[in-house]
Amino acid sequence: MAAIAGLPYYELTFAADGTLTADGGLPAAVAAGGITHLFIFSHGWNDSVQTARGLYQAMFKMLGGMLGADKPTTAVVGLIWPSLLFPEDDPAGPGTPSTGAQLSAALAPAFPGKENDLAAMGTLLDQQPQDASQLVRFHQLASGLVTSPALAPEDAGPAAAVTADTSAVFGQAAAMAKTGGPGSGAQGLPNPFQALWSGGKEVLRSMSYYEMKNRAGVIGQSGLGPLLASLAPAGSPLRVHLMGHSFGARLVSFALTGLPPTAVGAASPVKSLSLIQGAFSHFSFARPTPCSAVPAGALAGVLDRVDGPLLSTFTAADRAVGWWYPAASMLAHQDAQSLTDLDYQWGGMGHDGFQQSPAGVTVPLQPRGHDYGFAAGRCYLLDANKVICANQSAFSGAHSDIQHPEVVWAVRSAAAG
Repeated sequence: MAAIAGLPYYELTFAADGTLTADGGLPAAVAAGGITHLFIFSHGWNDSVQTARGLYQAMFKMLGGMLGADKPTTAVVGLIWPSLLFPEDDPAGPGTPSTGAQLSAALAPAFPGKENDLAAMGTLLDQQPQDASQLVRFHQLASGLVTSPALAPEDAGPAAAVTADTSAVFGQAAAMAKTGGPGSGAQGLPNPFQALWSGGKEVLRSMSYYEMKNRAGVIGQSGLGPLLASLAPAGSPLRVHLMGHSFGARLVSFALTGLPPTAVGAASPVKSLSLIQGAFSHFSFARPTPCSAVPAGALAGVLDRVDGPLLSTFTAADRAVGWWYPAASMLAHQDAQSLTDLDYQWGGMGHDGFQQSPAGVTVPLQPRGHDYGFAAGRCYLLDANKVICANQSAFSGAHSDIQHPEVVWAVRSAAAG
């Protein structure tokens, strides 16, 4: 056990299938008694375990200064799970395009058993053969990275990129690509292969992130949820507060589906849920949804497994969730009538918060000391446009600009009920 700002700190480590590989001594500490409040935080996409630990250190340090009388009986937990940050999306990265070989080497640790496929994709990206069969081969190899089940029908948009026709997938990817263009042939005519290969990195980025998103749901449902049930059986005084950023918000949300059916209302150990720039569907808790093919979100039946408030921060400055998330789902937008429809039908939680009926309560993110008056069982959309707003990369915008006391104070306020 370590400590952050005087708070006992534990780490839980999960494998991609949800298997708990290290419990950090947490079950024994809970069983020994003395812990009544447990804040559990899951990172989203990260480039290293050290990055995740840095996030936890910063956020829990702020939390420690806000707890007051609850501090002596509070512990904090950081989740470590096999996620990744696509190399070119790292705000701390070199800022220059990567070669295919560099990308394949960087992605390999997150995809054990796929090293040869990644190496082949790297070679294709570097060589850009003018051969349609090689585009098909690249698409098949990239789709093979997505091995975790999606779990959520409202995520059918991203899933379409796995099964759709290669020309459609690469055509869309070329339009989404941040760099590269159609190029010219020897006669000054557009080269269609250069146009398609310019989107190759976008295809690889999309497939790697689809797998991370799916993986987060599996770990929440099969790993964290059952662990919470064992830590806090019926009658336990333990109050659990779940926090998640990006795909980590999906992980902690799907942990609710891993609780027993009896864990509802006061019988649930989960007393607050805080989704910080969540990178998953804003309809996940909705019934009905505006998508005719999806009558309800995958989490519509588990709202009562949070015996307290549910929070979701949102900001227009989050490019990853506000632009890339719906754009990457465009292959499933055949029924959309406008760009507004595309954004709404396939929007992400961190772009506009919970979208459901009855509607949640929208409030601006406030500084420390503000009395939110959060109520149990209500969904709150926290307008973070004035706080989560620093552009950190061309891909993600302000997606990871979350280390602010205003964010932590909202989490603390939700846990205080």
